[in-house]
Amino acid sequence: MPRTRRDVWKLGSDWNDTILWYARAVMVMSARPFSDMTSWRYLAAMHGVAEQLWRSNGYMKPGESLPDAIAFRREDRDQCQHHTWYFLPWHRGYLRAFERTVAAAIVQLGGPADWALPYWNYNDESNPNRLDLPPAFGSQTWPDSGTNPLFVAARYGSTGQSGGPITLDPRSVSLEEAFLEDSFVGTQIGGSPGFGGGRTPFKHSGRGDEGLLEQSPHDNVHGDIGGARDNDFMDPFKIGLMSNPSTAGLDPIFWLHHSNIDRLWESWLRAAGHVNPTDESAWMDGPAGNRPFVMPEPDNSSRTTFFVREMLDTTGPKLDYIYEDITNPFAARERVAERLEGLGMAPAALEAVEPAAERDMTRKPQVELLGAYAQGVRLSGPEAAAIVPLDQTTSRKVLESFRSGLESTTPQEPDRVFLNLENIKASSDAASFSVYVGLKPDEKPEDHPENLAGVVTLFGVAEATSPENPHGDNGLNKVIEITDAIDRLHLTGVQELNQIPVRFVLRRGRASDIQIGRISIYRQGK
Repeated sequence: MPRTRRDVWKLGSDWNDTILWYARAVMVMSARPFSDMTSWRYLAAMHGVAEQLWRSNGYMKPGESLPDAIAFRREDRDQCQHHTWYFLPWHRGYLRAFERTVAAAIVQLGGPADWALPYWNYNDESNPNRLDLPPAFGSQTWPDSGTNPLFVAARYGSTGQSGGPITLDPRSVSLEEAFLEDSFVGTQIGGSPGFGGGRTPFKHSGRGDEGLLEQSPHDNVHGDIGGARDNDFMDPFKIGLMSNPSTAGLDPIFWLHHSNIDRLWESWLRAAGHVNPTDESAWMDGPAGNRPFVMPEPDNSSRTTFFVREMLDTTGPKLDYIYEDITNPFAARERVAERLEGLGMAPAALEAVEPAAERDMTRKPQVELLGAYAQGVRLSGPEAAAIVPLDQTTSRKVLESFRSGLESTTPQEPDRVFLNLENIKASSDAASFSVYVGLKPDEKPEDHPENLAGVVTLFGVAEATSPENPHGDNGLNKVIEITDAIDRLHLTGVQELNQIPVRFVLRRGRASDIQIGRISIYRQGK
């Protein structure tokens, strides 16, 4: 019978059996030598390891070295997949290895044989505490003796203080863009990056096509928890564990966060028309490239190679688990309904729109550059702004796509419009900023939440910026849909769209450290 992963907030008391046994297993695994494949540190290093940062946080003793095994150096360490369509399946296999290792430790301690990894459902709006770090993780004490194994000193959140309360920003956990995206795989450069990301080979870090779920809530939650000590974002040794991919796996809350991300993948698939790219052999048989996905088994003597195709059925023999709740919070056709309502059309007109489940998903959308601001932007203060000039011929196509819905007897979705922030460089993985579109120069961002296009957290930017890394010196790319902003302009009666103002508002980090190489806007239509 499959294990059942449950919401940590619905398990009962702060120290319910599931969490208490988890803490006990963490303590046991943390005491194992680094070279033990079932140790806390070995498993964390598979996501990423930075020796100096680990030492400064007390996870490596003086004179201690990284494991010297060939398997660790060539295949196991620094394996996590980010900014790629392998992000979700790789992390699923990673969770599988971790859950089985923890469960084996619990059995050895005399605990239950059916222990399952909980998830932190920060999107459950029926729970007033959903955004708060679960209490057992923030307390230095616990029912057993000694220091709580689930407590991490290097969690600084928005206060910059270790041990302070951690509460996520509600904007950080937004699901709307990801869940209203029909396609798992990204389109051409400039268009939608898809729910799960763009096509790549094995990709540990660097610039690439990050899927919408990876952008939010994944990246944002990492940054909101990790933060930086004393809000000093320029000292890499003061960055919280969760803020950096090379230290994130050391924090016990990492695993509950990723359990929720994995659950959200299952939830997205519940909507009509939402499917995995099972017709893509490069994905199904992936990773493409000469480095496999490899995970240790709980016996500490064997390792298993896995492929994406083995990570798609959670009840299958490779995984064997279910989630207690995979409700999809959005209707599959909600995007169309919202657009039609914005166009002043009656809800009945929705019946004339082709449902996502019945569309020819093999038809590739047309992606076309609408305009670009090539000078780049540096956040030299709490805010920075740019005005992106638009090509008139292309912008007329966009406006016409909105107008045609008012006149056509067969309504269709208007063009989608995407803001691309290219080659973003910074030294702090905890840095974050908000993006507003369409604000007038005298308007304050806080007075116009309707103009907020998205929140950007630069999880992984330090490695993507450093010229010393294989994929470094290119920075990160972020893609934000701004169709709603264009829709609002259309509804005001705009006849010609000549330019789009974009405002960047610092959330965390040092402003002068953040650079955006180019700002571009693309239309994606039929």
